Amino acid sequence: MGTLSEYFTNLSELLLSELARFKQDAAAGAPRDFFESKVLRPLLPGGIGLGPGEIVDVKDRRAGPFDIVGCSETYPSFGQGRAHYFLNDGVMFCLNVKDWRQADLTQFGQAAAALKKLERKSAYPVFCGAVSSTPLSVDEVMEFLRGSSGAEVDGVVSIGHNAVLRNFQGWYGAPERLPFVAERQGPEALKAFVFFLRRLAHAWAGWKFGLGDYQHL
Repeated sequence: MGTLSEYFTNLSELLLSELARFKQDAAAGAPRDFFESKVLRPLLPGGIGLGPGEIVDVKDRRAGPFDIVGCSETYPSFGQGRAHYFLNDGVMFCLNVKDWRQADLTQFGQAAAALKKLERKSAYPVFCGAVSSTPLSVDEVMEFLRGSSGAEVDGVVSIGHNAVLRNFQGWYGAPERLPFVAERQGPEALKAFVFFLRRLAHAWAGWKFGLGDYQHL
């Protein structure tokens, strides 16, 4: 097993263990905070502010709240404590980290749809993804993403099991021919999801890269 694969195998096992413990202890906000601190902050490029909150546009319309908002630090959040607001023009991605066996993915789909309606000047749309601490099959995720309730959700990762991502920027070929890409090899799913977010951050920053460096699906 290669170094990267081994790293993500260990990370997936740690996440699943800790998320199960949080579920038993009913620690509010802990899954979100743990995913942010153990996955996103160490593995994403600098210059990205992370935190929970709502998204607002220049017309003061709002969407959310979301568990984790990734926003360019050139667009600092505002608000106090956990009541953060992020200006839509600077947002790269929004994630909700939950036990999606118990929570309702349809509600996340509604929040994603509201977000996509906000005014935005960036050439890149906001990536909306669901992170599941419990197993979801590829078939049920695909059914959700293809349906009306999941039409604005861009990806779902089931930690340790699979990741399904919408080819919303055409990075993997023509979207009409390849609308989704899926990873079904256990811990490789988390690696694929994280590298997709890295790819998004690099594209946002205008950094040069080779697609082969990010072709993990």
